[in-house]
This record gives sequence, structure tokens and C-alpha cells, in this order.
Amino acid sequence: GFMDLVFSLGDRWYLLDYKTNRLGRRPADYAAERLEDAMVEHDYVLQYHLYTVALDRFLQRRVPGYRTRRHFGGVAYLFVRGFEPQPESSRGLFFDRPDPEVIEALAAVLSGEP
Repeated sequence: GFMDLVFSLGDRWYLLDYKTNRLGRRPADYAAERLEDAMVEHDYVLQYHLYTVALDRFLQRRVPGYRTRRHFGGVAYLFVRGFEPQPESSRGLFFDRPDPEVIEALAAVLSGEP
């Protein structure tokens, strides 16, 4: 997979991934609880944790003074078939901000550290 978009807003960095999964025909099929099920079912939770480690490593090397806890804003998965672009709606949008300690632990495991 690939990170579709990395962007900064203020002093925080975010990761965005677009998904075209068909979760159903009704708007309710793209509600938060359905998105959580899809995220687990398709291993997107693992995917965004791996993406976060990669992005975190990159930002540590490229952004002076970067600190995960302060500068990493989170990940958004946009299910485009159900997205509703009104400010009061979160339909079709999954968002999480992984715990920095989890990201550090995963980075250590991927680096072969004990």
C-alpha cells in the first residue's frame, strides 16, 4: 500500500488514506461503527500503524525539533463512497491518533530491538 496524502495543519502532521470499499447502499452503511468494522476486517488498523511508524521516522529526520507526541496529529481514512463533506458529518470518515508509546514500541520491534 501507499500513503495517499501526508499534510501539515498548524504544527501537526496528518496521514490520509482514501478507500473505495463498498460497504453498502445506504448512508448508514458508512457510519462510524461500520467503518470501525471495515478497518479491522481489511487490516487497515495494522496498515495505518505501519504507515505511522514510517511517517514518524521520516519526520524525525526531516523536521527540526519534531516530537511525535506534539507534532503527529493522526490518521484519517476517507471512505469516498460514503463521505459527506458537511462540517457536522463524520459519515465516511475514520480518524485515530495512535498513542505515541505504541508507535515507539512498534518501531522498536520493526527495527529488531528487544
